[in-house]
Amino acid sequence: MPETKMIHIRFPATVIDKMTVYLKERGLNRNSFIVEAVTEKLRREMQVKAFRETRGALTHEDAPEWTKTGGTKWVQGLRGKDKETSL
Repeated sequence: MPETKMIHIRFPATVIDKMTVYLKERGLNRNSFIVEAVTEKLRREMQVKAFRETRGALTHEDAPEWTKTGGTKWVQGLRGKDKETSL
């Protein structure tokens, strides 16, 4: 088990009440639920930060195929090729 630290956190009573009902119905542990929720939030925040920091890193010259077809169609085309080769 990784090293742990104890902290004291205050939640609004309504949040605790809703969480208690939710977790009891599912037989889940409050501590594990909160750790997973915070971990997920941190992961998303770090992704957003990375996206913002790399926005504009590629120019039209770096990926001319995206200018012609658009990024979405380009990715779909790649995925289609992967499906064809895996069959």
